[in-house]
Amino acid sequence: MNFKGLLLSGLATVFAFNVSASTEITIYNQDLAMVKKDKEVDLNLGINDVYFDEIARTAKPESVIIYGGDFNVIEQNFSNSTLNYGSMLRANIGKNVKTMRINPINGREEFNNAEILAVEGDNPILRFDYGIETRFSGQVVFDDLPSGLSDSPVLDAKIETDEKGKHEIGLAYLAGGFKWDANYVAKVKNGEKLEVLGRVALHNNSGSNYEKVGINLVAGEVNTVREVMPRMMKTFANRAVMANSVELASRAVIDSPESLNGFYLYKLPFETSLRDGEHKMVSFLDAKEVSYQKEDMIVSPLSFGVNKDSFRDVHPLMTYKFKNTQNDGLGMPLPEGKISFYDTDNDGELQFVGEDRINNTAKEQEVSLNMGKNFDVFAKGQILDMHKVGERKYKKNPSDRCVTVENMYVYEVEYEVTNSSKYASNFVLKQPLYNEGTVFKEDVKGEMAEGNIYQWKIDIAPNETKKITASVKGHLDVKDCN
Repeated sequence: MNFKGLLLSGLATVFAFNVSASTEITIYNQDLAMVKKDKEVDLNLGINDVYFDEIARTAKPESVIIYGGDFNVIEQNFSNSTLNYGSMLRANIGKNVKTMRINPINGREEFNNAEILAVEGDNPILRFDYGIETRFSGQVVFDDLPSGLSDSPVLDAKIETDEKGKHEIGLAYLAGGFKWDANYVAKVKNGEKLEVLGRVALHNNSGSNYEKVGINLVAGEVNTVREVMPRMMKTFANRAVMANSVELASRAVIDSPESLNGFYLYKLPFETSLRDGEHKMVSFLDAKEVSYQKEDMIVSPLSFGVNKDSFRDVHPLMTYKFKNTQNDGLGMPLPEGKISFYDTDNDGELQFVGEDRINNTAKEQEVSLNMGKNFDVFAKGQILDMHKVGERKYKKNPSDRCVTVENMYVYEVEYEVTNSSKYASNFVLKQPLYNEGTVFKEDVKGEMAEGNIYQWKIDIAPNETKKITASVKGHLDVKDCN
């Protein structure tokens, strides 16, 4: 809706019109966006009415911030009175309007004048010269657009200034119906390098269309929107007073993100459209040489109890690992998203080999992705022998009637891993150790990993079988109430 300059009351109050305007949308991951509109306005001395049209239908009125130069905001009013037949009728109650209906005999249009007395839904009650009609079969014709109605919500602000002339005025508010997510595609180049492409998908379900807007994306988990968002909005508003609109970049790849209050801000380097119901894809990462390691990993299901446990034919999870560093071909914050992996077959044809999700990953963090189970690698394990080496009796509480008997056992364990593939396997075997268990003897050097996990790493050549033997000490607690 286009507004023109209009004198309202004397010289002190004017209806300000838009000279130039720009719009920027900052989208968060959880159905939320901050919309910022900047406009240059001619203001007179005193109080001015400034209208912002084309407000998002999902705007949150309580979140509105008006900012800019040397002026005071006295009042602001948010109107969501959308333009339709029913709202036009209700806006003209008590007024005279034109009517039109088709003569059923000759088919001609017949015009008349009537007063709108009331409106029931979209049905007007009309007073004609000949009487009152409650079920008028024709249509009401309007000469003018009632004030306060628009095809989108409107914000009316009363702004006071003692400096006549052009002023930069900005509006920022929160709106629902927006979201974005990241998606990655990784292509295996060889046994050491990946090519990784990252794209963001922008979603607009706000009911509003936007043309030539700047887009920002915020990555991070905003736990409490009401506490975090107003502070972040002020940060954007202060920056916008000094900054120009986003300029068209020479390449369609988003630059490195900017750190912002514990989150990361990604800026599209060009203006774009974002229409209602539209999903737009934009590239933000194009890493040609990413170093990676592929591992086959199983978590041993062996349990160290009173029986000799065993397992067989367990296939390992295939994991791809890479570090988010510049030396390894990355080195920028990676927003959470799905990553799809592709590799080439013997004929050089591209094939899908699995997918996983990347969590929000800072620089220097390691990424570990599960691509499914390796068909050609399998393992088995068993407790070959176990014997008791001691016991200790004690009461956990002096008032307890029962005593706790701590039985110490040594378990002799053997694992066997077979690689029937034509490719070598970097194999990782993880063994949970409970009840203060320890590995005190082994034929392959292992190490403690996270928590109570002990792990061995071995390289298995194509069509090779390898064994790992170890001695594990642990204890079992039982209660003796005799």
